[in-house]
Amino acid sequence: MKAYYYLLFRIYRLYKDKNKESDAQALFSATAVSTVVVSFIFLFLYGVANYFGFIPIVTNKLTLVFFTIAVGCINYYLFVRGRKFMDFGFQKDRRGGFLIVSFIIILSILFITLANINRDRIFNERAGEISNKPRKESLEGKIRKWFE
Repeated sequence: MKAYYYLLFRIYRLYKDKNKESDAQALFSATAVSTVVVSFIFLFLYGVANYFGFIPIVTNKLTLVFFTIAVGCINYYLFVRGRKFMDFGFQKDRRGGFLIVSFIIILSILFITLANINRDRIFNERAGEISNKPRKESLEGKIRKWFE
């Protein structure tokens, strides 16, 4: 949990110091960025569970939007609003910034890799379904038979 608070602290300080945002804007920015990171973690875990067949695939895009909004609200009310991440006395250092950037890059690579594996699996399943179904004769084929 301390690592997540450090992530919140670094995002908050980035927007507060570098972008010269007000306190409320920096809190909103910290909430938005951390919500995206946490949503990617949950979606990665969902993708792994889906790949192994534990959970069915959800095709409704609106579900993803509501999920992200729910994660954002929970994130704000439980972690960001109380500013508990400011009570730990964290310091900005290169090592912590490097770890955060490395984590985000590794998470992105894993997420994209899993998405490609799942996409290939879905395409192979659909190709098997299409080849096993009997093909209907097209209207063009019927018209050609009339003129033969």
